[in-house]
Amino acid sequence: MPKNPPAPENKATAADIERSIQALNKMAERLWGEGRETEAKALLDALDALNRALDRIRIGESRRAATLH
Repeated sequence: MPKNPPAPENKATAADIERSIQALNKMAERLWGEGRETEAKALLDALDALNRALDRIRIGESRRAATLH
């Protein structure tokens, strides 16, 4: 039995993730404008965490690419 699960066929790129984050950021702005600050703040906090994770992924990918050359 393989130790690793099969890789998903449709991998999201960093650009795909960035576009999704931008769309959710616009949603947070609309929520804020509608007086739903609590929901907007929660969404913005989650987006901040996603941005930090994306940065760590990019750093890891750039290090891997640098060591392969």
